[in-house]
Amino acid sequence: MDDYGWLVRESAASWLRGGGDGRFQTYERFYRKARLQDAGFDLEAANEDYGQWLEERPSRLVGALARPAVAHGLIMLVALWSASRALPTLASAAPKTTGVALVAAFIALRVMRQRRR
Repeated sequence: MDDYGWLVRESAASWLRGGGDGRFQTYERFYRKARLQDAGFDLEAANEDYGQWLEERPSRLVGALARPAVAHGLIMLVALWSASRALPTLASAAPKTTGVALVAAFIALRVMRQRRR
């Protein structure tokens, strides 16, 4: 009977051939780095260290959320959402004051942007 495990992306055979989702490449980089650092290389200890290293690494979601661009984007979305909820209420209560506040905010943003340049 033939082994067709290599056809499935998540199979061990596919993983060992370097296929799949990139886990093999991550292990291979860790393995080569450990081998270069240690003259008395022990594969079993390296495999245990790899497991610990994987547990200590933050998840991909946490890594993606920690990026500055994502943080700035989330802050912008929260600010836009809160402004879209607050502006209609403020504009109906005090339209002139809201208009002056908006003009002042836009001018302040332009000045801050010019100073950065």
